[in-house]
Amino acid sequence: MPKVTSLALAIWCLSHAAAFAWGVEGHHLVARIAAGELTPKAKAAVADLLGGDGTAGMISASTWADEIRPSRPETAPWHYVDIEITSTGYDAARDCPDDACVVAQVERDAKIVGDQGISKPVRAEALRFLIHFMGDMHQPLHCSDNHDYGGSSVRVVFEGHRTNLHAIWDTPVVRALGSSEDEVAAGLEKEITSTDRIAWSRGTAIDWANETFGVAKASVYRGIQGSGGNYAPLILPPDYAQSQRAIVAMQLERGGVRLAALLNRYLR
Repeated sequence: MPKVTSLALAIWCLSHAAAFAWGVEGHHLVARIAAGELTPKAKAAVADLLGGDGTAGMISASTWADEIRPSRPETAPWHYVDIEITSTGYDAARDCPDDACVVAQVERDAKIVGDQGISKPVRAEALRFLIHFMGDMHQPLHCSDNHDYGGSSVRVVFEGHRTNLHAIWDTPVVRALGSSEDEVAAGLEKEITSTDRIAWSRGTAIDWANETFGVAKASVYRGIQGSGGNYAPLILPPDYAQSQRAIVAMQLERGGVRLAALLNRYLR
């Protein structure tokens, strides 16, 4: 997505209102993985902030930031960060003015969640944002841009339907993992090794955004010529979504493990 002025933001929101990272399924999967990685103390704290069962609360909260976005348009830029694929990586001054990007918001919300001196409703809202934004941060087209609104203006045809590249990475690539959310979540959790947990829990929001940016640059945008949108749609092969399984699975797993790592750190 290009740098956002109020006019550009309005155009983007009107033209691409359905472009939400990972879609419902993806955000649920990140939340499910994270819930399974929480320490008992962190899980109890999450349940206290969200109410009811910790896992169910996290799953429900995982899509809240998208649901409230129409009524709180100022939060729209918080869901992504513009890192041009011709660059070498994230630069705060260039890519996150006024902290209006997912990197700054993840850092901000994690600190609020862990601050016992802040009121419970404020911490609960920050937790809802954090759960969602950690999913957003691991959707490759939310940490990259090729002068194409994060792939939203790259027209494609997939399985006979006209859509855009961003939308493909929101939902079809996740649904290609399986039709049962319970089974997909269980399968992803089994793939995560102890070595993965240790490695993925290291670093900062900047490191994780740069990693996701690298995935977009090397994989999603690889083979797409030029920059900006297109008039003649690209025809994606029938197995496109399935062919992205390894990348999608790893990004969802990383998002879940890292969300849990933040909550375990700040809710000790």
